[in-house]
Amino acid sequence: MQRSNQSVILLGLFLCLQAGCSVYPIRMVVVNDNDLEGKADISLTAPNDEPYSIEGANNKNWDYRGQINRGTQQGNRSRVKYHSSYSLSRWMVVEGRMSSGRKYPVILDTGASLALFVNDIHILENKLSIYPLKTNNDESVSWGMCRLPELSIGEVTLVNWPCFYRGQHAEVQMFGLPIARDKAVIMGLVALREFKYIVFDNVKREAEFSLEEVFKPRNSDLWTQYSFVIEEDLGGNAFLFVKIPIAGEEIELQLDTGSGRGLAITEELWKRMRKKIRNVKLRKGRDLYPYIGWLACRRGVITELKVGGRTIKNAKISIFPNDSPLVEQCDGLLGMQFFQDTTMVLDFERNLMWVKILRRS
Repeated sequence: MQRSNQSVILLGLFLCLQAGCSVYPIRMVVVNDNDLEGKADISLTAPNDEPYSIEGANNKNWDYRGQINRGTQQGNRSRVKYHSSYSLSRWMVVEGRMSSGRKYPVILDTGASLALFVNDIHILENKLSIYPLKTNNDESVSWGMCRLPELSIGEVTLVNWPCFYRGQHAEVQMFGLPIARDKAVIMGLVALREFKYIVFDNVKREAEFSLEEVFKPRNSDLWTQYSFVIEEDLGGNAFLFVKIPIAGEEIELQLDTGSGRGLAITEELWKRMRKKIRNVKLRKGRDLYPYIGWLACRRGVITELKVGGRTIKNAKISIFPNDSPLVEQCDGLLGMQFFQDTTMVLDFERNLMWVKILRRS
């Protein structure tokens, strides 16, 4: 079997297990490495060494105020193909390259509130220097900031951006031995909003980045626009909320381009929506979210769901308890299942989400 075919099969298995499937003797596990700072080839970065300036911290998780001198280098507009994992995951993902030359899938994730996230695999394979962060909580997973000199995506290069790491990764095991590991880098909203706009062309399976030029559609009548706002908290986290009609009611949801699923909403929001949606069978399950973990939910499929001006068939929905960490900042998340057959643009200059209207023959 060719290596490319093996990779696709392993990725499909990885995503199946991530969705809660079980295939004995194969299982998905989360592996922790809490001794990164003790590794001989991993150096520690002092808090005020360039390009870092760690200004201080409080005791709450992720509230550390880290600042890294950063720059984004780009020639003209850059258009890149999606990474092969898009075929199965349907999240927005391209290929990135670190300064070591190693290549990784990079998930363009508006649902991630900081700039960049890596895991212990990236630290070890690229020998990235780290600055471990401690809290007063009894956390079982080590985490901190790391020095990521470069991350290149096509003609775009991010230099010395704030990057957080967690000392864990997910992997698929057979009889206890790893056969596939999660090596995705997550590029979050703080980095994505640096661009004037980003195009997610799910028809051609390409992403386009522009630092200088604003988005100018050839014919604005072929697009539907939805306004969004970006909110920030004191910890430097950013959240993108878009207003869009769901089942006939305009709802503000956090946009999650790092998810190929449909809706992930609270029980409270579901109580409002269920009056307009019938014949949905919900089953108990768990969804896996990177850097959060497995979360209990109820899952189902809606035969037809109105999303904006579109009718989505077999729309996936996951319903989480109101106190779930996934929905701490919002009533729910809007995933990319609803835009798989069209083009979506995040226009950060005008705070608009553009969705191309499909032409029906």
